[in-house]
Amino acid sequence: MDTKTDYSSNVSAMKQIADIDAGLAKELEKGAERARRFHSNWQSVNINEVVEKFAPGAVAYQKGGKIIFESSDHTIAIIADAAGGYLRIQDLTSKTRRALYLTLDGKNAHNVTIDGKTRGRTTEEYEIATHFRIKKREEM
Repeated sequence: MDTKTDYSSNVSAMKQIADIDAGLAKELEKGAERARRFHSNWQSVNINEVVEKFAPGAVAYQKGGKIIFESSDHTIAIIADAAGGYLRIQDLTSKTRRALYLTLDGKNAHNVTIDGKTRGRTTEEYEIATHFRIKKREEM
């Protein structure tokens, strides 16, 4: 079974549970709303490739409205939103107050270098650089 199948199975299970769990239903709706508002800015990715690169062999587990694929050494987690159809790559070694999300090349997304000059990203730029739309099966 590939990661996409594992992700899709977990999404289906969560949606069934949400029919009787109002809290989970609210979490799923929030994720879907984020995707509706912002997904046009996000790069599309193959979830199989992302998980293979950052957390090979990871087994999915559910937490809130998210499906998490954690690396065996517990340093990276692929956080996939069940209702929003997007994912983020989280650095679990970061000891900051807020979660640290990475770009697709595994780098801290807070700064960007343009024309040899490094500057901090705006919040909007950071969000775009760290959110990735999960491709549908037929797009993969």
